[in-house]
Amino acid sequence: MIANPLAKDTIKIRKYPNRRLYDTSRSTHLTQDEVLALVRRGQTIQINDSRTEADITNEVMLQILVSRAPELVAALPTATVLRVARGTPESVAETMAACALVG
Repeated sequence: MIANPLAKDTIKIRKYPNRRLYDTSRSTHLTQDEVLALVRRGQTIQINDSRTEADITNEVMLQILVSRAPELVAALPTATVLRVARGTPESVAETMAACALVG
């Protein structure tokens, strides 16, 4: 699961400029595979940029999915991917809401 700011058991991860991922609760570095495994086990995570503190969870998770789970990316309808690529934040939100209703 992606970050829910209200979840107290959220695993906080910092991403450093050298692309390393650091689990602040366990004081250990994580690989992309380990982050993906956490999410697949149902853990809620939040990934923040170490310099700006910006929440970059979605960006990092998309990168992980493309590199570590290409079969999931391939399962997305091309029309949906293209619509997202062409869209605005509002239209992407509408597309994802429509996908949730269908699924």
